[in-house]
Amino acid sequence: MSTRNPMNKRSQAQQSGDMTGFTRKSAGSAKPARAAASSVRVVPASAKEKRKQAERGESLAGLSREEKRARRREQRLQEDRIYAVSNELLKGEPDYKSRRRVFWVLLAVGLVATLAVWLVLLGIDTGAADIARPVQIVGLVIAYVCIIAAFIYDIVRIRPLRNDARRRAEGMSEAKQIALIEEATAADRAKREAKKKK
Repeated sequence: MSTRNPMNKRSQAQQSGDMTGFTRKSAGSAKPARAAASSVRVVPASAKEKRKQAERGESLAGLSREEKRARRREQRLQEDRIYAVSNELLKGEPDYKSRRRVFWVLLAVGLVATLAVWLVLLGIDTGAADIARPVQIVGLVIAYVCIIAAFIYDIVRIRPLRNDARRRAEGMSEAKQIALIEEATAADRAKREAKKKK
């Protein structure tokens, strides 16, 4: 047998007489070294965890076909409600309309430049050939720059507003969400009736 190092904690505890016991953890409590593969289905060990998962709507295993449909329908209704509430919150945002207008202007300029390049390529422009080539290049550059700038502008300036509105909508209670949607539909209905009367 090998001898134990005298500086080891267990050896020192034995010598001093206050042996508290050193046990190893069981292999069953060990955590996996890496995440499970995509084809592996991880199932909770206890029935209590399975029930909690089913209540949260995460697992549809063990439910009848009608229960699964009802659960999915409820999730879709909740998503639709959150989407509608976030849209209503965005309508009240003063910066959102102006930023969307800038996005659409950039996109429209890019599309018009693309259309102009196509017209020059098709020969509708009756100008000289040496003028057509620079017009095509400049038009394509303008088109690419405007279209790419529009999408970058959307990601940088508009998406944060959308994400914030969605976060606020998700934070609302269901009753508040429904009340906000009903107020918005009533206001839209009143606007339509006012237009009809004019």
